Amino acid sequence: MKPILWIVAAITLTFFAHAFATNDTKAGQERNLDFKRYDRSYFERNDTGLTARTSYMVFTSQAQFDKIFGVAPTMGGNSFLPNNAFNTKVVFATIARGHFLRTYDDSKVTTKNGKIYIWYKVKDTQQESATFASPLILAVDRDRYSQVIFMEDGKRVRAATFPRTK
Repeated sequence: MKPILWIVAAITLTFFAHAFATNDTKAGQERNLDFKRYDRSYFERNDTGLTARTSYMVFTSQAQFDKIFGVAPTMGGNSFLPNNAFNTKVVFATIARGHFLRTYDDSKVTTKNGKIYIWYKVKDTQQESATFASPLILAVDRDRYSQVIFMEDGKRVRAATFPRTK
């Protein structure tokens, strides 16, 4: 009879260990999210009305996205949002404007406690003759997130809320 009790005890302990480990991850540990970048294939439209040096946005529909961005096919690798992307994705963007070209490196997306953190490093190259709008556009799978926080060069620069999805 004792070997059966040991087997039942081992199975029970394994079950509870897995259950508590899963809850710890959901309850407050940061985890990486899969994401895709789309900024090489889009440009800021001229009629957006955005005037700040830097804008931070959350898009939950194609109509919202199309008010800000136009398609910009380039030679080489184009990456466009798939058809019906907003059925399963949410898109985040930041646009820097001025007499500089901005590049975004080391992009990473994490989540913790229902918030999304967009991590990236920037490098600005001054330009004398023209004004540029440099976007960073990222998409992740939809989930029940309450807020997105933009982390530029390791510092929090902006937070945005958006409606919960179904």
